[in-house]
Amino acid sequence: MPKFDYVVSDNSGRKKEGTIRASNKTDATDKLRDKNDIIISVTEREGIDFLSFLKPSMSLEEKITFTKSMATMIKVGITVTEAFEIILDQTKPRGQRRMFENILDRIRTGQSLASSMRKYDTVFSSLYINMVKTGEESGNLEKVLKRLTIQLEKEYEVRKRVVSALIYPAVIVSITTIMAIGIVIFIMPKITKIFQRFDFELPLPTRMLIGFSGFITDYTLLALVGAGLIVGGLIFIFRVKFLKPFWHTVFLKLPVFGNILVFANVARIARTINSLLQAGVPVAEGLKMTGDMLDNIIYKTALEDVSEKVEKGGGIGENLEKNSKLFPPLATKMIYIGERTGSLEVTTKHIAQLYEKDVENMTKNLSVLLEPILLVFMAVMVGGIALSIILPIYQLPNLLNK
Repeated sequence: MPKFDYVVSDNSGRKKEGTIRASNKTDATDKLRDKNDIIISVTEREGIDFLSFLKPSMSLEEKITFTKSMATMIKVGITVTEAFEIILDQTKPRGQRRMFENILDRIRTGQSLASSMRKYDTVFSSLYINMVKTGEESGNLEKVLKRLTIQLEKEYEVRKRVVSALIYPAVIVSITTIMAIGIVIFIMPKITKIFQRFDFELPLPTRMLIGFSGFITDYTLLALVGAGLIVGGLIFIFRVKFLKPFWHTVFLKLPVFGNILVFANVARIARTINSLLQAGVPVAEGLKMTGDMLDNIIYKTALEDVSEKVEKGGGIGENLEKNSKLFPPLATKMIYIGERTGSLEVTTKHIAQLYEKDVENMTKNLSVLLEPILLVFMAVMVGGIALSIILPIYQLPNLLNK
């Protein structure tokens, strides 16, 4: 039976909050009315949906569209309630509709937009919600939503560049792997029959390849199960919490990709802090909020540490400088200057633009930078298989002469 969150007021005007189980919203309202309390709001609590399409979720593109639409409608004088009604009419995914309906119900009962959105912190980050809260309290919600739109658009651009840069090496690696598997499954068994006609010892690489080919063809189901277990094990290892710091450190030290990840994180951090400063969020709190939204555990931990030290009176630049592998010297020096001159807002904007440009340039040249690595990979994979086949073939003329 669904749960409903309610807010009621007794005869003395005191508000009470709680939950109640009921078959539907009407039934829940009737049960509360029987207690002679004044009903302020009744909203259905989101449970665990076993069907993924029922879960409230928004892609980054959808979030950009939503934020931009809200900013535009508020600018032309449409109220938040009316804006949500318009957005709700245009929303088709069931999960999103339920989410917007719930937020709209809460707004109609007098709750703020930020507190109404806080229930969906898996969709809207704490940074997003806190910036909306700041905008509501300062009366500049439209400006804050515009800054959030810029923030999300820049984040989307950087993410898109990084993903696009990974497509080329992923395609090359995939094609090479498929070719190697095809040779092992379809070509190797036929060549093995030729070798079996002659009584001579095959080279070690050839014996290993024949053994691998035989295992895949004779025990296909077992091979598929083994491959599934390996993939599942790798996914588990990458996702398990206590190993994340290790993997995230490894990713940052990868050749070529490591620099891209560092620059992308620095650009995102600078852009986020800039947006928070413009919204009037204190520096220490802004650093903590920025850390909370990052995916990389190493950067998250570093910003939490800097935030604590700034709260105690320390400077941002001097504390970031202690993590020179995470924050390039140029970025820390610019932040240090921004602190000294009182222009941190302007400085963080320049840092974001600088490193966003660096990410763009590096991703454009990534194919050139990766060519040597990809050539080595292809040589080892395809060349190793070819060598395993060719080595015994060179011995066949000698055996035929005997």
